[in-house]
Amino acid sequence: RSIQLSAGKTAFDYAEGEGETVVLVHGFSIPSVVWDNTYKTLARQGVPVLRYDLYGRGFSDRPNVRYDADLFVRQLKELTDEIVGGGKFVLCGLSMGGAIAVHFADRYPERVSRLVLIDPAGYRMTTPVTAKLVQIPGIGDYAGRLMARRAMQKGLAENFAKNVPATIEASALVQTEYAGYADAIVSTLRHMNMSDMEEIYERVGKKKIPTLLVWGKKDKVIPFGNAELVRKAMPHARFLPLGNAGHIPTSD
Repeated sequence: RSIQLSAGKTAFDYAEGEGETVVLVHGFSIPSVVWDNTYKTLARQGVPVLRYDLYGRGFSDRPNVRYDADLFVRQLKELTDEIVGGGKFVLCGLSMGGAIAVHFADRYPERVSRLVLIDPAGYRMTTPVTAKLVQIPGIGDYAGRLMARRAMQKGLAENFAKNVPATIEASALVQTEYAGYADAIVSTLRHMNMSDMEEIYERVGKKKIPTLLVWGKKDKVIPFGNAELVRKAMPHARFLPLGNAGHIPTSD
């Protein structure tokens, strides 16, 4: 399904149920297929659950705009206003989706009943050479269009402690063929704050929203040690380390 929002169409899945809706926000490059296990399990249990593709990813539009926190928070706000309504919901973010969830909770704490952060971005991490290259104006745009699919193929395995699930690999790669994908990725790298969010995490921590922090100990994308930084900013959060999981424990 898709819905027209202010910046373009957003592809989503929504399963109705009883109780508060769980809203699932995926990460930087792999679209909402990454939530297959979580979405299907919650839906079978009768829990209302919503997952969607961020702008520039999956089957959502690739608008010619600045891909920053404002864009992604606005997409989440407009989508939940339409699908969930004006009440509270459980907000669950993975990787960059965790950063988006924290940005959202900072701006709209009255909408978030509980917060689940899975290997979230927001603190310093190692930036691949390719990512640094595409952030350079001019040459970066050309390099991004040329290397988008190759970078996806190379980086997929780093997200998982085990093999890359076939459905995730197929969905992640097919989106690279759609016009506007590479430009959206480049713009996100340039404008989305994913490594300097300490103050924002601390502000959200002071709001005392019930929070669960989940982190795979074998994460090769965002260091497991960053969990301690999040816990310092959110001392009330419950922490669940996963010994055999990588960056995307939902599919390991």
